[in-house]
Amino acid sequence: MKSIDEKGMTLFELLVVVMILGLISVAVTAYFSSVINAHAGGNKRSALYREGLLAMERMTAGARRCTYLLIPNAHRPVRDILAFSGSINDDNDYFFGDLLFPKIDEDPRKAMTGDGRAGIKSVDDDGDGLTDEGHRNDDDEDGDEDEDPLDGLDNDGDGNIDEDTGDDADIEGMDDDADGIIDEGDPRDDDEDGQINEDHLNAVVYSLGNGTQSLLESYPDPGAGDTKGLSTHVTFFQATYEAPERILIELTLTGDDGEIVQFVEYVCPRNTFQKTGKRVR
Repeated sequence: MKSIDEKGMTLFELLVVVMILGLISVAVTAYFSSVINAHAGGNKRSALYREGLLAMERMTAGARRCTYLLIPNAHRPVRDILAFSGSINDDNDYFFGDLLFPKIDEDPRKAMTGDGRAGIKSVDDDGDGLTDEGHRNDDDEDGDEDEDPLDGLDNDGDGNIDEDTGDDADIEGMDDDADGIIDEGDPRDDDEDGQINEDHLNAVVYSLGNGTQSLLESYPDPGAGDTKGLSTHVTFFQATYEAPERILIELTLTGDDGEIVQFVEYVCPRNTFQKTGKRVR
């Protein structure tokens, strides 16, 4: 039995305590909710950044080591397409017999990409709104065939070098295969290995899907590969040809929540076809 001096909580005091606890609970809940939302937003931005970074890495790494830059070029220096010869060893041969040093694109044919179409199959090479126009040996779609041979010179004066070669692309008076014999075999046997036109340019094309925000990597040559999507959030893609020594690649991705990430990078293609007229042995 309580004495008269013992006191408990009144109903008012209890209501005050409950109210204070409720306010604390609301504040704590709001805090953790903001932390969770911030974390989720950070994850979305991070995922968007990784998506763009991987796409840029594929484009810049491929362009940097390519033997031939196809698009953009001096005809149309600003394009929403990037295309170059991929590192595909059609005939599985190697310098010094060493697997670390494959011979790439060393014996192209008149139709340099080997896909049976003018320029790159289903691609508007010269930016005039048409694809595959002209003869299959017209690699730059300018109306002339094989007018710019592999000699390191701008033979047709259009600002591009060696962009439309014939299938005789070896170096006259030089022992191409270092076997002690000069200019042996068929004139079309550029690497003097006894085979003719066996290693053409295998184009890799980066472009936006029609009416979509998808950045696609495609291989028009049926024997080289297929098409894969690199990103579904692209709102801007552009490749700019500034000089034979470099191109500028720009890519913008926009997330579902409106978050934007941008990538800008200069690339200096090895591009040994256009720079020197012959690959370095």
